[in-house]
Order: sequence, then C-alpha cells, then structure tokens
Amino acid sequence: MKNLFVAILVSFLAAQALANTPAQGLAIEQVMTPDEMQKTGVASLNATQRQVLNDWLNRYTLMVVGLAKKQSPSTTSAVPAARNSCSPAIESTISGDIEGWSGDTIFKLDNGQIWQQAAYDYTYFYEYRPDVTIYQTSAGCRMKVEDETETVLVKRIK
Repeated sequence: MKNLFVAILVSFLAAQALANTPAQGLAIEQVMTPDEMQKTGVASLNATQRQVLNDWLNRYTLMVVGLAKKQSPSTTSAVPAARNSCSPAIESTISGDIEGWSGDTIFKLDNGQIWQQAAYDYTYFYEYRPDVTIYQTSAGCRMKVEDETETVLVKRIK
C-alpha cells in the first residue's frame, strides 16, 4: 500500500513538474484547494512569503522526481497487475481537438490508446492536440489535460 501511495504521489508530482516550464514553475495553488490553503494559513501569506513557498515546492518536487528515478523496478512491481493500466503514468497527446468531457467522452491518444470517461463529470474547454498525463489514483486512472485544472476519471478501452 505504501508503494502504491508513493507511485501515485510521484506520478502526480512528475506530471506537474513536466507540465510546467521552469519559468512558470509549480505554484501552491495548483496542489492545494482553497479550503486547504485557508485552513493551513497559506492563504494569508504575503506575496514574498508565497514566492518563497513556491520556490521550496519546486525544489522539493524536483527532489522527489529525482528520487523516484533512482527507485528500483522491484518497488513499482508491488502495484497489482489489474491496476497497471496507468501505472506508471502515461504521457501522450490527444489526437485532434478536445472540447472537455461530459459523461462518456472518448479520448483518442497519439500513442494508439483509447480511453473513455469512467464517471460522470462535466467540464468544458477547447484545445487542439493537448498533451495529457494519465496516472493511477485510489479511485482508478485519472487524466490531466495540459493547461487545465480539472482532471477526469478514465478507463482504457483500447
């Protein structure tokens, strides 16, 4: 269970680190909800304090990703085979355009895989050939579309 948690955390952090250029960086607002920011006091930080926190978050993320790369293959094989469809994380590009998702949306990827929305959710946006990352969570596989904050639960159909 611990290895599964580590794999999920590393997949999420790696996706976030890869989705942001060094100039943009990872911001605390991307990993904490407004409620979490309020309860922890992060919401009350001034601009300088927030920047110091974001700088630390970026250094920490790079350190965790670096440690994950050094992790031996035997620790990642602890994830049950039935859940390996998105572990390790899958990075690809949507073939064509995407207009969000609404119920049972089908996602065709450039790597040949086809995924379908696995639980009802509705989000609208438009992007042409965005990069996506599909990663394992305790609820199943989630897909993160580049430049979008919402994620969607998906299942692989091909």
